[in-house]
Amino acid sequence: MSTINPPRDPVGRFGGQGAYPTEAPAPAKMFTRLQDAEPNLRTALSTAVTHIAGLDPVAEEAPVPAAVIAASPGAGKSRLARELLETIAGDRPVVFHAPTLALCEEAADHAREIGGAAHVIRGRFAPDPAAPDQQMCRKPALVARGISLGLNIRESFCFNDDARCEFADSCAWLRQFEPDRTIGHRYMATSYLGYPDPDAYDGELRVVDETFWAQQLSFVTIGIDDFCLPRTFMKHFIRRGRREESRVKAHADLIGAAHALVDALITGRSPLDLPYSAADYRGFARLEYAAQADIPAPTPDQTETEQSQLFTRAEDALRHVSWYASVWACLAAAKEAGRTMIERLRLLRTNGRIAIRVCRKHPSRHRQPMLILDADADPEILDALEIDLQRTAHMVLRPNAEVVQIQDRRMTHGSLLQGTDLREAWRRVIRREVLSDRVEQGGGVLVGASRKVVLRFFEDAGYEFGGLSDDEASRFMLETPLHGARWLWFGGRSLGTNRYRDFSTVIVIGREELPVEALEDHGRALWGDRAGVDLEFVAPGEDGALCLPAREVLYEMSDGSAKAVRLPCHPDPLIRRVQLQTRELATRQLVERLRLARSETRKRVIVGCNMPVPGLPVDELVSWETFCPSRPVAALIDAALAKGGIRLSDTGLVEDAPKVFPTLDAVRSYRKREGIDARAILGALSPRLRGQLHLVHLQEDRPYARLCKALVLAESGEEALCRAETIWGPLKQCVGAGEDDTVGARADAVLGGHRIGASPVSSS
Repeated sequence: MSTINPPRDPVGRFGGQGAYPTEAPAPAKMFTRLQDAEPNLRTALSTAVTHIAGLDPVAEEAPVPAAVIAASPGAGKSRLARELLETIAGDRPVVFHAPTLALCEEAADHAREIGGAAHVIRGRFAPDPAAPDQQMCRKPALVARGISLGLNIRESFCFNDDARCEFADSCAWLRQFEPDRTIGHRYMATSYLGYPDPDAYDGELRVVDETFWAQQLSFVTIGIDDFCLPRTFMKHFIRRGRREESRVKAHADLIGAAHALVDALITGRSPLDLPYSAADYRGFARLEYAAQADIPAPTPDQTETEQSQLFTRAEDALRHVSWYASVWACLAAAKEAGRTMIERLRLLRTNGRIAIRVCRKHPSRHRQPMLILDADADPEILDALEIDLQRTAHMVLRPNAEVVQIQDRRMTHGSLLQGTDLREAWRRVIRREVLSDRVEQGGGVLVGASRKVVLRFFEDAGYEFGGLSDDEASRFMLETPLHGARWLWFGGRSLGTNRYRDFSTVIVIGREELPVEALEDHGRALWGDRAGVDLEFVAPGEDGALCLPAREVLYEMSDGSAKAVRLPCHPDPLIRRVQLQTRELATRQLVERLRLARSETRKRVIVGCNMPVPGLPVDELVSWETFCPSRPVAALIDAALAKGGIRLSDTGLVEDAPKVFPTLDAVRSYRKREGIDARAILGALSPRLRGQLHLVHLQEDRPYARLCKALVLAESGEEALCRAETIWGPLKQCVGAGEDDTVGARADAVLGGHRIGASPVSSS
C-alpha cells in the first residue's frame, strides 16, 4: 500500500487532480530494443501462422482457435504478417480484415508489391471506383434497410434462381466477385466479421488486424409500454379463418409474462424469481420470432416500391420480433446458469420514460482459425467472445519521443464541449506547437480528441455542417487543416493508418471516456449472467448520479521516478479492462499514428489530460496554467503565423492579433494588470523558436506614427529589418534592438530609411 500525498496549492488547499510522489514501486516496462523487434516479431509470427494455418475450421458451437500477436503500434506486425502469409499460406484462401476500406486497399497494395495476388472487397455503400459519384450498390437505401432486418441481401436484391435485379448486369458490387477479379488473398473491412461471407470464397484462415471486439456487442432499448402491449402482428387464425385456441393462449401467456417481468424490474425484484422455467422463456422467444415468418422477404425482380412496402411491414415487426425475443433469450440463459439475478437486462430511465436495456454479445459466426494482430488484445475479452487463444506473443517498443503531459486537469468531455474559454486556450496551444514545429522539425502537427470535440473546434472557427451527412462532415474534417494542424479522433479512424507517420508533433486533447452506464453495459454484454459469478456495478449516489471511485494510478516516468494520480476507475476488474481499452489505450493508438518507435528523429507528444497512458513514458509533468501560453505569447504566435511578426503597441496588438486582443480596451486593461514585455514573451518560447524571433524598433511612414517595438520571425537580424517593411508597409525608421532598450532612444536620432544590423534577442 503506497503513501498518498495528494497535491496542494501554495496556501495548502487540497487540489485533488494533480500528480504526486508515491511510495509504490515505479512501473517497470520491459521494452524490446528496436534492432531486435523485427527478428523477434518475424519468429513469433512465423510460429503463429504455421500453427494456425494447420488447423481446420471448427464446429458451430466450438470456440474459434486463434493466435494473438500483441506488438506495439508501428512495430510492423501487419507488414510482416502479409509477407509470411505469402510464403506459408501460398495459394490457400486467406481473408485479411482491417478496420477501414482505405487500410484494406493499402494492405492489398503491399501484398502485390511483395509478389502476391490480392483483391479488395468494397462494401455496398462504398464509392464505385469507376463512378465515384455513385455507390457500389445501385439501391443503397433499400439495401441498408434490408441489412438492418438481417436479410440475405444477395437473395433478396441481387439474384435468386431466375429472379435478377434490374442492375445486375452493370452492378459494381457484383462485378468484384467475378472469377478473374477474385484471385489471391482477400482483403475486407472488419465490419464483415458480423455478417456471412458475401460469396463462396471460403477462406481457410482469417487475419484480423487491430481491435474488433466492440463490433461484436449490441445494445437494444425497448419501451416498457410497448413491451407489455398485445402483439397485434401475431396471427391467431389458421386456414379457412378458424381461430386456433393454442395460439390465443400462448399469446395471453406471453403478455402476462411481459407484465410480470416489467413489474419485477420496477419494484427491484429479481425477474428470475418469477414462476417461469428456462424452457418457458425459450418458448416465448420462439413465439416472438414466429411472426417474422409471416412477412415474405423481397425478391430481386420486384420494383423498388414493392420492396419498400415489404420493408415497412418488416421494420414494424422487427421491434417486436428480434428485440423482444432477445429479452426472453437473456432470461432463459440466466435461468440455465442457475443465477438468482439478471445482469444483461436493466431498466433505463430517459426523457421521463422507462425502458428495458438489453446487452448482448455475438461471437464470431465464422469458424476458420484466426490470427489476431492487435497491440491491445485482451485475453479476457477474447475469451468472452468464445475465441480460444492457443498462442500469444507480446512486444512493447520504446517510443522515440519527448512526452509532455498535463498533470492537474482531467479535460472531461463535457468541459471541452461546454467550455469556450478552454477550447480557446487549446487553440493557442495548438498554434504555438504549429509555429514551433515549422521552425524546428517541420513535419506537421496532428491534433486528436473525441469526434464531438473536434467538430466543436471546427464550428468555433466558423465552419458549418448543417447540410452534410456524418460521413461527409468526417471527410471534411480529416482533409481540412485547422489552426495549422491536421485533426483526427479516437476510434476506428485512429487505427492502423500510416497517413501521419511523418508528422513530428501530436497533441491529444482530453480523452475518450464512456459514461458509466455505457461502460457497464459493455461489461454486461461480455460477462453478464455467468454461472456463480456476479459483476460489480457502481451504486448511484444520493443524487442518483453514477460516479466512479478514484484509484491511484501510476505514471510510467522516463526517469524511473514514482509518480501517481487519482483517476476514476471502475471497481470491477473485468469492466476496468473495458475501460482501459476504450480510454487509456485509445489515446495510445492515436498517439502512435506518428509511428514513434521507428522514428529517426525524436518527436513531440503532448497528452492533454492527467490520465497515465500505458507504454508512453512521460518526460515532463506540467500544470495546465504553466503550459498555456499567456495572452501576449498567444498574440505573438497568431501574428507570426499569419504575417510573420507583431507590433507591441496597443494598436499593433489589435491589428496583428485580433483573435487574442480584439479591442484597444482589452490591450490597455491587460497591459495595466500584467504588463507586456518583449523579453518575457520570448522567454516563454522554446530556444529554437526564440532564436528565430528578432526585436526591432520601427516607425511607420504615416502621420502621427510613433516608434514602437515589434517582434519579427526571421533567420537573421538583417532579414528581420527587411521583412518588417514587407509586413507593415513603408517605414520611416526600423532598427534592431540590442541587449537593452537604449536602442529605442538611439532610434529617435535616426533620420529616414532603415538602420541595418539588428541584433537577435538574447535568451538571457
